[in-house]
Amino acid sequence: MLALTAATPIFKGRLVDTDARWAVISQSVDDRTAAERQCPSGADAETDAEMAGGGVRPLQKSRYDSISCYLSSETPDMYNDVPCEVDEEMRDLVMKATGDHMLARHVAHLFVRDPLVVFEGAVEEVPDEEATDHWENIQSTNWQTMRWKPPPPQDPDHADDGNHIGWRTEFRAMEVQMTDFENAAFSVFIVLLTRVLFVFDLDLVMPLSLVDENMKRAQKIDAVCKEKFFFRKHMVPGHAGQNCSTCDPPADMAAAEAAAAPQPPPPPPPASSADGTDKPCAPCSASDPAAVANGSEESRLNEEMLDDTVEEMTMDEIFNGKGDYFPGLVPLCYAYLDHMNCDKKGFSKLDGYLRFISARAAAQVKTDAGWMRDFVLNHPEYAKDSVVSPAIAHDLVKACDEVGRGERVASDLLGEAEIDPVLAENAYGSQLARERLKGSCRHLLLCRYKNRATDAPLEAAEVEGAAGRRARANSRAQSAGVADGM
Repeated sequence: MLALTAATPIFKGRLVDTDARWAVISQSVDDRTAAERQCPSGADAETDAEMAGGGVRPLQKSRYDSISCYLSSETPDMYNDVPCEVDEEMRDLVMKATGDHMLARHVAHLFVRDPLVVFEGAVEEVPDEEATDHWENIQSTNWQTMRWKPPPPQDPDHADDGNHIGWRTEFRAMEVQMTDFENAAFSVFIVLLTRVLFVFDLDLVMPLSLVDENMKRAQKIDAVCKEKFFFRKHMVPGHAGQNCSTCDPPADMAAAEAAAAPQPPPPPPPASSADGTDKPCAPCSASDPAAVANGSEESRLNEEMLDDTVEEMTMDEIFNGKGDYFPGLVPLCYAYLDHMNCDKKGFSKLDGYLRFISARAAAQVKTDAGWMRDFVLNHPEYAKDSVVSPAIAHDLVKACDEVGRGERVASDLLGEAEIDPVLAENAYGSQLARERLKGSCRHLLLCRYKNRATDAPLEAAEVEGAAGRRARANSRAQSAGVADGM
């Protein structure tokens, strides 16, 4: 999705050799010390008791980066094959409270970072039993590709109204697009895809090391049409025997020969350290090498399953399908809409979004980054030196604004989609009321809505005589105008 929504080919007045902003933001908020980044300059750093991990615990990633562990207890740990540092005290605390190893690791991983912001009067004064300010302080400054969001504390005054916010998951890898249509299309697609995975009981989990590699490839220029990405070609649920040769034969003879090929020999044991103990490097410590070499039948089955489950695909293949064994994400969304008997009006809208996403994945239309890059390259003032001059920048921003407001046709960006013009005139269905209410009319109007909320009748004694009747009549007329304006 990062490659599909890439929209950042320019930084500080220069065309750059990437199309997305992810790595730039990651570096801009990377507050790790030299010791945490394992730089030579930090080799002799002293422990700082005021910092998480003493300021010397090795951290593999910036606080703005891809996830380092899966959260579901149903996900085999073999897929968590990247370093995931944890705060031991927090891990033990969560384990004691929940007994959930995956949850404990996830929370403890967030707390290897120091808080970036502390508000005066919101430190010792915050009751942790009633408020989540301290949790959100850490949670909201760990910017990862996915964010798990527990519900906020329940308001005791509205505990029974059924409107409390539930558990949520944020998908954070996409870039903002030029048009409302694009933003709506990708937002709707993510929601549809979650329904597809849930209703059809599909599984897209794969090793996180491959997810990280995909993130690197997704930021390259024209990644949609030039790069391949690791993706699951088998989405059948279950993690043992899901790709057996009887139920799910390989797609072609080459795959069959690969499946029948002998397994590679086990990796050599880790080199001994200076003190004579075997210490694998950080990425290898996620799993025990001895268990891989001499493990149970289940561990060997998982290795074979992994080899036959993930392969490199183009963006077109991932979204529109490949061969007779991978249907594609967009056709799966259509299958879900058919399954739920989507109404004609709703399907028409969703069909426009899905057709657009399918076309972009097939490189039939450009990404925002590709469109902006081509605009600069074809500008008469461009000197082929990567410099985006003020004049080019002005014209580019003006063109982007016109596309976003529907005043400029951009079929090479939007394909068949048409953007309705966004105009200031008649932006509302009816004009808002402009005449200022008199004091007595305003008083009556507010009393009416106050009494409606409390089911109390409006007392005639509030306004007496003919003046009162006129005021009530004027109030009714004015309130009708206000209602129409709303």
